[in-house]
Amino acid sequence: MTERVDRTERLLNLVICLMATHGTVSRSDIQRQIPGYGESASPTAFERMFERDKDELRSMGIPIETVTDASGEVQGYRIPRDSYVLENLDFTFEERAAIAVAAQVWGTAAIGPVAGTAVRKLEAVDSDGWSPAALAGSVQVTSSDAALLPLMSAIRADRIVTFAYRTPADPEARQREVSPWGLRASSGRWFLVGFDEQRDAVRTFRLSRIAGPVTVTARTRTHPPAPDFDIATVNRPDDEPTVTATVRVAPGRVASLRRMAAPGPEGAPADELTIQASSRDGLISLICAAGADAVALAPQELVADVVASLAAVRDAHSSGAADGRVS
Repeated sequence: MTERVDRTERLLNLVICLMATHGTVSRSDIQRQIPGYGESASPTAFERMFERDKDELRSMGIPIETVTDASGEVQGYRIPRDSYVLENLDFTFEERAAIAVAAQVWGTAAIGPVAGTAVRKLEAVDSDGWSPAALAGSVQVTSSDAALLPLMSAIRADRIVTFAYRTPADPEARQREVSPWGLRASSGRWFLVGFDEQRDAVRTFRLSRIAGPVTVTARTRTHPPAPDFDIATVNRPDDEPTVTATVRVAPGRVASLRRMAAPGPEGAPADELTIQASSRDGLISLICAAGADAVALAPQELVADVVASLAAVRDAHSSGAADGRVS
């Protein structure tokens, strides 16, 4: 029995086939040469499969050309190398690391296929063989990060959004209807600035307090921002005391803490971060989640809380194993 060819592999083989010649490749040659097409039950099935693959590759920005003769008959297909291949790219290690982190983050979102395509194109012309996949560690997308994509879409489309929101004074999530103006990152957290329709006033919302999905409605914003609106001048809500901590992290790991770090003092180790967090409990959770890749160094009160939290997790697992609940 012929092994079934994965669709991604078939698409990649089609790209390689069309780029490997200076002329054109006919449909019959494509069907014969590329694994996956020859298994088609009929010419009609192959035609449907090939047309879908062409449309998908073109939607990814790959310029597949249809070559015809003087009478309009299709002779074959090709991908012009000068229209697709990237040349003379020279990224620094830091730039490549940023690309890898971005691809990991967006890989879990709706634009994941686009992010993957961009990385593959860059890998194809990498001068020294460095691959983003070689970056140690991974980026975990939090629930607040999940709200970013719909909010960005709503801001671009001038649409009203709705979501459930909790405040420190009222932990019960309540529905909000907001005309979004912009998004801002501060102290490792994301904030939405917009016009709260129910409260008839401009409000700032912390994305980590959004409970559940963000819904982008079909209604146009009723209160757009002023022409001179500058989100950089909007203060984040200071409803929690900030905490400053020193945390040592493993090289190339724990992006969730690295993005919260402030510039360290002169001569400080590169992996010894100074972090100013808006939530003490949130910082403790991030340090504990990093496991052996993060060690709290100061202040001592925070170090004691991290140790106590990890001990509680250890004891819970030990208790479960003793009861036969953990294998």
